[in-house]
Amino acid sequence: MGNAETVSQEITRLVLGVNWRVGRDHGGHLEAMASDIGLGSLELLPHLGDFLLDGLLTRQIATLRMRYQPEEEVSDRLAELEEKGLIKLNPWGFVATESLRPLLKALHSARADVARGLWVQHEVEVSVVTESCKAILDNVTPTHIVAHTHNRVRKPLDRYSLLCQRLVTLRYMRQQDHAEAWTERDLTTEEVSLLTALWRDEPIEVAESQLSSLREAGHVLKPDPPRLSAKGKKLRAAIEDDTNSRTEQSLAVLDDEAMTRFLEALARLPD
Repeated sequence: MGNAETVSQEITRLVLGVNWRVGRDHGGHLEAMASDIGLGSLELLPHLGDFLLDGLLTRQIATLRMRYQPEEEVSDRLAELEEKGLIKLNPWGFVATESLRPLLKALHSARADVARGLWVQHEVEVSVVTESCKAILDNVTPTHIVAHTHNRVRKPLDRYSLLCQRLVTLRYMRQQDHAEAWTERDLTTEEVSLLTALWRDEPIEVAESQLSSLREAGHVLKPDPPRLSAKGKKLRAAIEDDTNSRTEQSLAVLDDEAMTRFLEALARLPD
């Protein structure tokens, strides 16, 4: 396993671990706050809140961030927030109004609380990972649209919250690397999602029509249950290799010694 794949797996483990605990420990309070301002759920706000607090959420950022969600659903959610007076358009993008800001700040506080609880006994690892992330992100270019914009949002003073934010930014960088790898192979979002699920041996329940293009291309075998052909496995492996190659270019700012410290510190942080 190369550095890019290992870094990605560790960051995913940590970020999803924080998100799960936020839902478990703070979900009820956050959902109640959402209800108080007329929202039926927190949908999209945990993913777009950082951009909204700083007025940096464009439609392009929202669509790219939520790339695996139908674009019309993302647009509808933005329209709902705008209609309810929770966001407004400024010269740089959508910004949260005073009605929404308390909920977004509560989301930040919840993440900070969870991250502190997880990592407070790992000060050395927190420092190493935070500085390693910074070194990588100091070189992120505008071509990584979501990551570059997220790297511009206000940095929290709390060290654990800062680490969490930087890990999220790195995930956005990897997300774009992956998207470019599969879009260059003329795959749709639905097709790559199905390929990935089958590649990971995850159960899928979809209509036959949703598999037709993959079957016709020879990537999915016709017998049920659906499974990848040798051609399909080769395609999905090539996408992963391409993604890793792109990510390696961003990680190259760390020399071998720095990368070793980064990987060891990531692995020691609990999720």
